[in-house]
Amino acid sequence: MERHYLELDRLWQTVQRQTSGDGDEEWRVGIQNQRRDLLKKIRVLGGNKAADSAVQKQHKVRTTYENPQPSTTPSLGSAQVMPSSETVKQPLGHLTKAILDPVSQDVDNILVSYNLTASAALENAKIAHELILDPEIHLKIDPTREKLTDSFLEHVKHDTRLVMQKLYAEMCTVIPPSNPMRKFLDTEFDTQWIESQHENHVLDVPSKLRLVLRVIRSVCAPMRDEAVDKLVEQVDSVDVLRDIFVLVRQLQADVLNYQLDTVVRPWLRKHAVAYEQEKMAHMLESQDVELTTAWMQNAAIRVHAEQPLLPRGDFAKQVFREALLDLCFAPTAVGVQNVPITLALDQARIQELQNEIQVLLSTGVLCALVKGACKMNDTEYLAITPKILACLQSNDVTMDRVVEAVVEVSGKHSMDQLVRKTLSKDSLAYRAMENGLRKLIIAQLGKKDYLNSQFKAELTQLSLSVVHTNICSLVGRIDRLSEFNWQVHVQWYAKINRFIFN
Repeated sequence: MERHYLELDRLWQTVQRQTSGDGDEEWRVGIQNQRRDLLKKIRVLGGNKAADSAVQKQHKVRTTYENPQPSTTPSLGSAQVMPSSETVKQPLGHLTKAILDPVSQDVDNILVSYNLTASAALENAKIAHELILDPEIHLKIDPTREKLTDSFLEHVKHDTRLVMQKLYAEMCTVIPPSNPMRKFLDTEFDTQWIESQHENHVLDVPSKLRLVLRVIRSVCAPMRDEAVDKLVEQVDSVDVLRDIFVLVRQLQADVLNYQLDTVVRPWLRKHAVAYEQEKMAHMLESQDVELTTAWMQNAAIRVHAEQPLLPRGDFAKQVFREALLDLCFAPTAVGVQNVPITLALDQARIQELQNEIQVLLSTGVLCALVKGACKMNDTEYLAITPKILACLQSNDVTMDRVVEAVVEVSGKHSMDQLVRKTLSKDSLAYRAMENGLRKLIIAQLGKKDYLNSQFKAELTQLSLSVVHTNICSLVGRIDRLSEFNWQVHVQWYAKINRFIFN
């Protein structure tokens, strides 16, 4: 709890320095309220001495805030933070995600951990980047924490007082002192009161648990109501304690996701470009332009040949878009060793886009193949799409399984060789569809409207209307990546284009 208090102070200092006080009023008020609530909790649980100690540590740590320090949040645990000066010195040939951002290789684990703090999201470039580009991303419960709960309950199962103390401490993380229900918790779970009840053999655990569930019911999201009601019915069960702890963990995730949506994301949306420019500035300055132009060179030559009269600013942006699509449509996965430095935080995202493009193209060309071979009507044509798409999206997909799926939906065993030929590198049908999709995507970037009738008509011409919704989502994600990356690195990309044509 003391660590969380210091984290909030670090966050306040970081926001203040990065925004110079401009537009951060909501942040400052929210953080101040959280710090005040935490200090009260520390005083309740540890007394005035513990609260004074936290304040003293705050003053001591503030002397290190001349430059914001990396987060020491336990949820970032396994990765050791590397000073930015060490990062800058890394040569391009050895650049990896882990070097660029020491915690980035553990981001997937961090994003399922319920106790990611707002300051961790702000201070970690990779997490902030994901929050900007993926509006759907949210924290989830780490399944391993259920095992820790089981272990704790097994260890203290004969000491009801410890269980009550732990439950109270967990509840305090989701019920702030300002909430009217908090006083009921504070009273019923007062340490001396619990001790007195225990000594006099009148400690009514089921009654305490009903109180906890009543408090949870008053503050939880509607989607949790059913789970709460079930636990109320099972309150006399020996297993109910574990389930209540799990429910409180879910509430913690709900609260943190609410903070991400209402505090972190709004701040990032307002300051995202400047924030990431600052994070990347020193690294880009340390790179040799010549070493980072190869991925854009072919695109620059193509754009110059096809549109020689484009204004310089439009030319540089079109070159960047074409180069980005070169990566997305590349036949082999973009790895950490060949990802451009300006897209190093997006290497995994580009791989996902590569995979999705191949899946959607394969679905389109196979559905068209089956429709033609079986003379299907439009209804039958649409009916086979989900089965083929699901096969191609599965983690263990192989050519043999794709053939089996096509044979199943077509009823023709003679399709085996035709399917293999259609998906081969030399397939004219696949290449024609790929080129058509690429041209369609490049034409849509920056338009923000992928659901109009003309777009769908063009997909129909390409035999891709069966995956229209998926392609709209794909174009949206490519467009978000393209626009944001361009805004962050526009000066760098202009510099690269000047270098190419000098």
